[in-house]
Amino acid sequence: MSETVLRWTIARCDPLVTHAYRQAAEDGLRQLSANDAEWFAAWASGVLADLVETLDPEDPWRHTVIGDDGTVVLPDGSTFGTWHNATDLLPLPADGDPSLDVGLAGVAVSLGRPSARLWFAAQTHRESAMAELLAVEVGGAYPVAAPAIERAMFRRRVFVGQEDAYIPQACLDWTLRASRIVANQPWDEAGAARLRAGARVEPGSWRLLA
Repeated sequence: MSETVLRWTIARCDPLVTHAYRQAAEDGLRQLSANDAEWFAAWASGVLADLVETLDPEDPWRHTVIGDDGTVVLPDGSTFGTWHNATDLLPLPADGDPSLDVGLAGVAVSLGRPSARLWFAAQTHRESAMAELLAVEVGGAYPVAAPAIERAMFRRRVFVGQEDAYIPQACLDWTLRASRIVANQPWDEAGAARLRAGARVEPGSWRLLA
């Protein structure tokens, strides 16, 4: 499991890995999610919840809500999961196409509703996100979890930079934590909390950048 997660994480952190490496890493984690759905739900929910929790407390992305039609929205009422969300901190694409903008290409494809709802659940509590993933039936949990985690990676990097050391640390640390959770064994929750505290985006960063 750890090797599969490591390869997937490297593929997300190093843009220079080959297409073949990236595809194999994605296929590996997708297969793992199908073979051990409970472990994957524990891992993905833990990673996502930790990444979201370490964002600036004032960041609107930490304060999504469910709209009247079931859509996840930001505090200003805009739909969460589109590339437009990122333009609160990043400039608009020069030619109007986010897929051709180095800063926005990573979020050019909108989150699907299940991924956005997973984000909302993770923002509330890790266990809520895990339950959300365990309830996924059609297509498996990977296509729901991966885009949400990648969106959280993107947002942290806007604040911290591309060399964000907490992203690989969280991904790898959760391999063991997920195994313990699935086995109903105690895990170092206090240690995880300390790591989150040390990796938090500086409060006030969003207001400063916006």
